[in-house]
Amino acid sequence: MTRSCLIHALGWLLGALFIFSGATKSIDPVGTSIFVDKYLVTYGLEPLMPAALALGVAVAVVEVAVGVMLIGGVMRRMVALLSFVMMALFTVVTLLSATVLPIGDCGCFGEVVSLTPWGTFLKNLVILPITFFVWRCAERRAFSRRDAVITAVAILLPLGVNLYALRHQPLVDLMPYKVGTDLREAVARERDAEDVRSVLRFRNIVTGAVEEFAAEDAECWLREDLEYVDVRTERVVKENDNYADFVLYNAYGEDVTDDVLARSGRVAWLTIYDSSAITSEHREAIGRLYAAYPASAVVVLTADKEMEIPEVEGSEVYGVDAMTLRSINRANVGVVVLRDGVVEFKADIRDI
Repeated sequence: MTRSCLIHALGWLLGALFIFSGATKSIDPVGTSIFVDKYLVTYGLEPLMPAALALGVAVAVVEVAVGVMLIGGVMRRMVALLSFVMMALFTVVTLLSATVLPIGDCGCFGEVVSLTPWGTFLKNLVILPITFFVWRCAERRAFSRRDAVITAVAILLPLGVNLYALRHQPLVDLMPYKVGTDLREAVARERDAEDVRSVLRFRNIVTGAVEEFAAEDAECWLREDLEYVDVRTERVVKENDNYADFVLYNAYGEDVTDDVLARSGRVAWLTIYDSSAITSEHREAIGRLYAAYPASAVVVLTADKEMEIPEVEGSEVYGVDAMTLRSINRANVGVVVLRDGVVEFKADIRDI
């Protein structure tokens, strides 16, 4: 293989990797923004969190554009330099994630491929020198009309995919709540397999603080500075548990998950993430939902503790963890229809 062929082959390889990485983010921009949120919190950049969605979209669009332009040979030297700078930054970030600033799955490939921090770092460590080699060996070439067309398509296409997914639903739903899932059976099966452990609770006589100990820890019974309070049981959450945080609470804080899932026939879940962002278009769509379903068949799930929406007054309203609600339906206001516990339909409320 000649040097020229090698450079072109490596450029195509890099381009394919960047396109794949950007595409997996573009099909689910809300999911990408959740990963961005984790990074911002980990690095103490909470003031930037309102821009997490825009940052996620920008990263996805840039990655796809870089990939397409590498394959198309558009401004290859400049684009290769950009890819090198991006990979250098990603390599440093993933090293920190694997060591002093643990963050878990990096979200490099969205929900499509899950990688450990060390796995991601090693991947980047392999790609980084390739980007450097392609950059140093790339030839400068005048920007042509063909290049302008490729650049425009490379930017507008992923941007359009992101905007479509934001307005409607992810193009590919990889969540445990996707259409066709027997949610009732899946949740029951996972919880039947869960381990339960007992936790002993003692009050420190000196400080008044309540301390917890494993049931097999005999030392706590021998300490004179502790007095027994009670014992409680807790579920042991495994790493591969999909529904560990799927718990619906009523107004009294009671877990009503099983009761809600046990309902027969068609039940519509109206999911509301942030009631302050509800528009007149949302309200009209909520009205259409209640016109299509009897009030007894509509259940409201929300992460908004201060929700005040006249349109849902009198309905059953249950609280749910915010991240879990985002997994159930990516839309700020959405609808999920279940038939006998099976997810039958999902949409942004404005699409019904």
